[in-house]
Amino acid sequence: MEITPHTKVGALLDAHPEIEDTLIAAVPAFVKLKNPILRATVAKLATLEQAAKVGSLPLPELIGLIRKALGQEGPAVEGAMAAVIATEWPPWFRETSVVAHLDVATIIAEGGHPLSKAKQALKAHPPGAIVVLASDFEPAPLLAQVQQEGLLAACIKEGSAFRTALRRP
Repeated sequence: MEITPHTKVGALLDAHPEIEDTLIAAVPAFVKLKNPILRATVAKLATLEQAAKVGSLPLPELIGLIRKALGQEGPAVEGAMAAVIATEWPPWFRETSVVAHLDVATIIAEGGHPLSKAKQALKAHPPGAIVVLASDFEPAPLLAQVQQEGLLAACIKEGSAFRTALRRP
């Protein structure tokens, strides 16, 4: 298996289960992948590029660690994805439209998936409703997934925490 920025974490772990401890050591937030629900969902969507962002680790360093652990040599990694963190909320964000505030750590600790909970909250409200997720890591895989599903998404970093707004169009 070629290890690239676009390699899915789930595919990597399926092909090389022995790499799990190396990945968790590099990106401690990925200890959550021991949760079977997250392993079956987030790991299937998240790329190594996104994992590096979640772990605040330079992408070339993460891929280098994985390649080294697998005994692979390879060229430097180019083409990291553009930052998705905003400095201010987009024009569509209105505090009065926020229908729920969800804590990602609590949802994960309870064995749930943050995107599922957010979508449930949004479905219970009319278009224009906004759900805000609070996390201690950049939710890069979630942002990529919600945009593919047609939801509006924006993420702001506040100190060491992240707030992500999801809106039904």
